[in-house]
Amino acid sequence: MKALKEAKGAARHLSRAVRQGDPVNLQGALLDVIRARGGYHKVAAASGMSEWRLKLILWDDEECWKLIRLGKLLNGMGLRLAVRPDDKRK
Repeated sequence: MKALKEAKGAARHLSRAVRQGDPVNLQGALLDVIRARGGYHKVAAASGMSEWRLKLILWDDEECWKLIRLGKLLNGMGLRLAVRPDDKRK
């Protein structure tokens, strides 16, 4: 859990889930990072969204499938969807 508090560890964890192409894995990885970073309320506030919206993104299969489909589309064009740390933030 400690590694998920840091941007690089969270990015590796989420990128691995995106590459697997399964929304259940992505949902689980997002939940892991959210828990490691203080829970729904804290992450939602830091993201500028409501806690309700964050939970919708996490628990609605269609929302996660949108990301998976985007990754597949990019892969088909020789590109890759990746999660990277924001170098401008701590």
